[in-house]
Amino acid sequence: MDNEVFAINVASRVGYGIMIIAIPYYVTSNLGLVGVVLATYPIAEALASIPVGLIVNRFRVSSLVSIGLLIMATSSLLFAINSNWVILAALHGLMGVAAAMIIVPLLTAVTRRRVRLGLGYGGFFSTYFAGYIIGIGIGGLMQGIIEHGFEAARLSIVTAAAIFLAALPLALTLKGHRGPGIMAKSLGLRSVELIPLPLWLGLMILLGVAFTLPGGLTMHLNIGGGFVALIYVSAALVLALGILMFGSLVDRVGAIKVMAIGLVGLSVVIGVAYLVVSGLLSIYYAIAPLAPSMFLTSALVPSIYAYVGHRAEEGSEGLIMGIYNIPTAAGIAIGNLIGGFSLSRLGLDLTIILAALTLVIAVALTAVMWIVLRGRGVSLSRQST
Repeated sequence: MDNEVFAINVASRVGYGIMIIAIPYYVTSNLGLVGVVLATYPIAEALASIPVGLIVNRFRVSSLVSIGLLIMATSSLLFAINSNWVILAALHGLMGVAAAMIIVPLLTAVTRRRVRLGLGYGGFFSTYFAGYIIGIGIGGLMQGIIEHGFEAARLSIVTAAAIFLAALPLALTLKGHRGPGIMAKSLGLRSVELIPLPLWLGLMILLGVAFTLPGGLTMHLNIGGGFVALIYVSAALVLALGILMFGSLVDRVGAIKVMAIGLVGLSVVIGVAYLVVSGLLSIYYAIAPLAPSMFLTSALVPSIYAYVGHRAEEGSEGLIMGIYNIPTAAGIAIGNLIGGFSLSRLGLDLTIILAALTLVIAVALTAVMWIVLRGRGVSLSRQST
């Protein structure tokens, strides 16, 4: 099961990674419209996540994922033959719905295994990030090879459609991944499963803020864009590797201990970043502490999901994965907005401080939920496996 899930995950993220690079070159009439077209995807994915989670028990994972891939491929092809920004925005939003139909059922399939969840989630999210890295690399390469940006974008979009279709046979081979056959109900959701939700949202907001920083780093530190891109690609590779390795560790020592490791790593990353932008540490010397702390930060991803997955009651797995997919989609978009506003109005130094405050608030809210539920006598232990 895992190999098929991970392969579909990679293919869908490669396809959409290509789209991320292509859309700004394809929607050339107005820079503001690029933002509108791009925003419809995460908004639609967030809105569709819970409905998909609620119905995932009534349909086979293979059916939902296959429909999602078909919608992705069809929308991409229609995207490539249209130029009206309203139609493009609608198609991109439809792709967001399709993304929820792919990601939520696949995560639900991982959750239903009930054993070695850390490794399962680690494999899922490492292939998730790896797919994006490959897709963005392919999209950037096509822009470099083909002289005309618009034509390169159109060819990239058609390529993405072909990749979505290529994953369809794998989706059809997914077997034995159907839930109890009942519609999940909100009453089946326990409050203990929501404890790490503020932390996950905060992490995704920070990721969104990080996506807005390359331009500011280039100007503020007077370094080349290529060097900044190399830092980001290297960080993504470290995260992908770390997510897989720490996922395995979660299954041996528990999610909470690994989560603490990730928080230490993220705190160091933010601290070092502030030293760099404030001029107290050279970016070249900062690489030494940043690399291992970024690796430690990756521990947050599989540990948060494993904590939730082990506490999910039978029949509510799809709903829970839908709920947690909302901050994955919307949190990054919120981070983009916060980062863009902060960089333009407050500067790079205060943007890093704002990132630190986001982490503090996320950890505080998570701790408060933990303390309150524990004080009420709610069982915080995991479900038996």
